Amino acid sequence: MELLDPRVDFVFKRIFGSENNKDVLLAFLNQILNKTGEPPLTEIILMNPYTDKDDPLDKQSIFDVYAKTAEGKLIDIEMQLF
Repeated sequence: MELLDPRVDFVFKRIFGSENNKDVLLAFLNQILNKTGEPPLTEIILMNPYTDKDDPLDKQSIFDVYAKTAEGKLIDIEMQLF
């Protein structure tokens, strides 16, 4: 069986940006935070990845994964290859 590459944007979003996989995202973020000495997260709330535009001429941004911690901190998670 061939595995899908998590570096592909669509696959990354399916793994880390879905309600069914919030536990995977939480574990991933806590591994990173552990290395920086930050306290672990207890909960993550997935947010709408599309930003609102203030003006019709503004460019709309779309995050790969946009989340909020139980404490209210916003987190933007982006897959970058380079």
